[in-house]
Amino acid sequence: MKLPFILLFFLFQYALHAQIVNIENKRLHGDIEGFHGSADLHLNFTMNTKQLLQIGDKLKLGYAWKRNHIMVITDHAFVKSDDDSFINRGYEHLRYNYTLKDSGRVVYEAFQQSQFNKIQKINLRLLLGTGFRFKLVDQQNYQLSVGTGVMGEYEELIDYGISRDILSTSYVSFDGQFTENVGMNTISYFQPKFIDFGNYRFANETYVRFKINKYLSFKLIYSVVHDSRNLEGVRKTNYILKNTLSLNF
Repeated sequence: MKLPFILLFFLFQYALHAQIVNIENKRLHGDIEGFHGSADLHLNFTMNTKQLLQIGDKLKLGYAWKRNHIMVITDHAFVKSDDDSFINRGYEHLRYNYTLKDSGRVVYEAFQQSQFNKIQKINLRLLLGTGFRFKLVDQQNYQLSVGTGVMGEYEELIDYGISRDILSTSYVSFDGQFTENVGMNTISYFQPKFIDFGNYRFANETYVRFKINKYLSFKLIYSVVHDSRNLEGVRKTNYILKNTLSLNF
């Protein structure tokens, strides 16, 4: 038991200084005891405040035992813009799940996240939250889940200072495996502030996956993020198209 926690601890410390991050579609197979994970390399084109060419990598690592599941995710990106400037972004996410019932349909969640994104003028954003996830449909090839919870946020915005808020967080997730080699996942998040419900973030990420072999798969990912705040020099709505080669282990 000590080795998994030591390894997760060092991964967490490494990524601590590493927007809405869609976690539901990054979940690993928590019903498989022991270690499991994947590593991605991707080439992306982004239409944001500028046209961007992005190369990045991701690591997902999980450890499951009995009704418990720990997951850590790190993400790094190196971005070249149309004026030859370079921008970096990254995040880490650490999450603990506990299945309340043998059916696996009700799961308690606690999570921590840190991130930065120079394009969105996020110098540092720290989240600490908790909530529940409910599986409405849990068939072999199709799953539909909803989640709800609350989180505290500490945010340092470039040119806008520091803010501290309490937010509600809810999501709907669908995953379908249409054939042996083709599947799809879509997730929508809604995160309003408790004291100002009109101040919110919304995100959707949808991807189609194509299995190449036992270890390799290709993903075509489209995502949109909307932030209702008026920040000078920052688009409210941003779109990303990703082409990802994924190694699973």
